[in-house]
Amino acid sequence: MGLNIDRIIFVGVIHTDVDSVKHVRKMVKETKPEVVAVELDKERYAQLTNPDTSNDSTETPQFTGEMTQDFVQHLASLEKTLGDMTGSNVGDEMLAAIEEGRALGAKIALVDRPIQETMQALMTVPLNELYGMMNMLPDATKDIVDEGAKSLMDMLKENGAIENIMGEFRNEYPGLTDVLINQRDRYVAKALHFILNDVEGKVVAVLGAGHLTGVRESLERLIAES
Repeated sequence: MGLNIDRIIFVGVIHTDVDSVKHVRKMVKETKPEVVAVELDKERYAQLTNPDTSNDSTETPQFTGEMTQDFVQHLASLEKTLGDMTGSNVGDEMLAAIEEGRALGAKIALVDRPIQETMQALMTVPLNELYGMMNMLPDATKDIVDEGAKSLMDMLKENGAIENIMGEFRNEYPGLTDVLINQRDRYVAKALHFILNDVEGKVVAVLGAGHLTGVRESLERLIAES
């Protein structure tokens, strides 16, 4: 079958969304892929599967004074708030894909860049971007609590909503966009390129909706260069 991107079924998800978990299960069951590729690395997979030992989750984020660590803690706090409200934690959709894939005898591939590499890259982001984002996150969390998670999820599922949000994020935070989106898109695309070379069957790739366009474009370039 060769390096045909059509062998990959891209499944875009919204983290902390119950419907995304159901959709992932349905897609894996219907596709019966040879490989299920998920947007996780080994460390995050270990944290999700052993939360008691690796995720000392408290009501209040434990800030250290180290900028990149605190930035990640702010993001984790926002995600935890969302997960508590929706009943679907960050990563549930990835674990659901893995579970369904294993039930079918599919290979499982963790294709995200190692979190420590991303943390290292965050140190290159201009401080004004990190401060700006960190100052915005508490207000975003309050808005979600006030408005309700359902209204947020409904908004995100509207046509073009994710693209619009990504466009605004790219304009306001170009450094963060490069580290959190672009670099990871290229890493995932390389992993999927390797998988296409390695297997002949179908691949289900479960990715955050904001990564779909970048990963696909990067993968298409890699295939064209092959």
